[in-house]
Amino acid sequence: MANKRLKRYGLERVAKVLIVIGLLFVLFAWIAGAYYFGIVGMANTLLIVPFVFTCTLVVLLLIIKYRYTLFEKYPYLMNLPSLFYRIQEKKGSDNQSVAFSMIFTVHALVIAFLGLLSLILTVTIGVSIKGAGSHLLYPYFAIIGILIVSVLLQYRRIYMKFVK
Repeated sequence: MANKRLKRYGLERVAKVLIVIGLLFVLFAWIAGAYYFGIVGMANTLLIVPFVFTCTLVVLLLIIKYRYTLFEKYPYLMNLPSLFYRIQEKKGSDNQSVAFSMIFTVHALVIAFLGLLSLILTVTIGVSIKGAGSHLLYPYFAIIGILIVSVLLQYRRIYMKFVK
């Protein structure tokens, strides 16, 4: 697979929308962090959380942007589901390229959820430091559960489209 060159396909529209949503959530996390930082003073955690999530999103965005190059030159770095390899056996390399691009919609989904988690965590910390108490941490775990289910449903969608 290391020498195989895949046909390039752009991201699905939903992936692009999810990336924008994730970036907006991180932007709002920065705004919330700056807001609470100004109110409560030297609470560095309020700015560390958005920074860590921003770095994570940048790494994911770079992986998405260079997905074909990474897979072609360094296939051992990619942790793709076995679905990708099963598609080649069944339908041919053109469908394999489409499925490969669809798989990165999952990464875009993760970007959107990470942005939301960044925002919720920043607001939770800010509200807690302000002394008002916060129960936003409980939905945090629900969102992680929804993310896991969403990722599995996205992989199922790809499987149903190409393998069945």
